Amino acid sequence: MAKTKKELDKDLMFSKIMPALSGNPFSDLPAAESPAPTDAISSLRDKIFSRSEDFCESDSIITINIMENLVLRNVDTVIQRFNVCGCDRCRRDICACALNQLPPRYIVAKKDKIAKAESEIQQKTVMDALIKAVIQVRSHPRH
Repeated sequence: MAKTKKELDKDLMFSKIMPALSGNPFSDLPAAESPAPTDAISSLRDKIFSRSEDFCESDSIITINIMENLVLRNVDTVIQRFNVCGCDRCRRDICACALNQLPPRYIVAKKDKIAKAESEIQQKTVMDALIKAVIQVRSHPRH
C-alpha cells in the first residue's frame, strides 16, 4: 500500500535511527512481513561497520575508529586513579565525553595493522581527554 507524504513510515524511521538492529522490534507488522535489506548499500554498510567475529577474521579488512579502542583500553585506569564511580552509566558517559573531545581516527586495515596505527597516536592526547571527561562526569553524574 502506497503511503502519502504526510504518513510516517515507522520502519524506515527506525532503520534510520537504529541501523545496527536488523528489524524493528516495535513494529506493528509480524517479522515475516518486514522486508529484509537486500540492496547492496545496506549489506555493505553492515559489513563495513560490523564488529562481529564474522567480519573480524585475521585476513579480512575492517573499518574501525582507533580512538575508540584507545579510550576503551584506558578508561578503567583513569577511573581507578581518580576514584570515580565505576558503574556502567558513568563509564559510558566518560567514554562518550572523551570521544567527543578527540578527533575521530578511522582506518581501513587488516587486524594486524591496527596496533601499528594505535601506536602512532600520542597516549597523552587520549589520557588528557579521559581526565577532562572524568572531571566533567564526576561533577555532574547522571545516576
